[in-house]
Amino acid sequence: MKQKLSNILLYSALVLPLNAPNSWQVLSYKKIPANNVTFSDQGMNVAVNKSASPLIFPFKQAQMVSEVSVKGTVNGKVSFTKGQTQGGQKADDFGLRIGLVVAGKKRLNFAKKLIAPKWVKKLFSLAPKGTGVDHIYFLNATEQNPMLGKKRNHPLSELIKEDNRWLLSFDNQNKANFDFNAKINKPKKVLALWISVDGDDTQSIFNTNITELKIK
Repeated sequence: MKQKLSNILLYSALVLPLNAPNSWQVLSYKKIPANNVTFSDQGMNVAVNKSASPLIFPFKQAQMVSEVSVKGTVNGKVSFTKGQTQGGQKADDFGLRIGLVVAGKKRLNFAKKLIAPKWVKKLFSLAPKGTGVDHIYFLNATEQNPMLGKKRNHPLSELIKEDNRWLLSFDNQNKANFDFNAKINKPKKVLALWISVDGDDTQSIFNTNITELKIK
């Protein structure tokens, strides 16, 4: 009976509210313009104007996540110059990154808190008292076909791991409708979802609208 109940809990879907601004936390980075984020019955809309700012949905209690699904539209591309690789130097911008804040044992001591960036302090604050975090596991939607399937530990932070799981396909009007799904081979204990949509590196202007987001 306990095993059956565990399976039900593991595979039940949780649909995140995209029309409820009070459920989300919108952060900003120092010296980087913030995105313009709006919430409505049509979804969560992120307007990027050479800007970046993370969106965080903290769970009331940790969730064992085995699958992520997301639907929506990206209007406009990231403005890469010739030869730039998405995620590389001065090109670390994406129209969509869905991050899982994975529970772990890492904590910030007093000395590190004094010098840590705001986003790092926020990341560790998501862990319940007496616990910690391990990293943010990002599922990325790349615009460059050769980058599809590539994984990496982010060169600027040991707290970020990335998986270019999806490919955005644009039409002649630079519009990409997406309906993405990603299964996690080993379910992760997740404290929050962390959405990153950014265009500050490449000075890009585009719009991402998420109409459905759910986890299992």
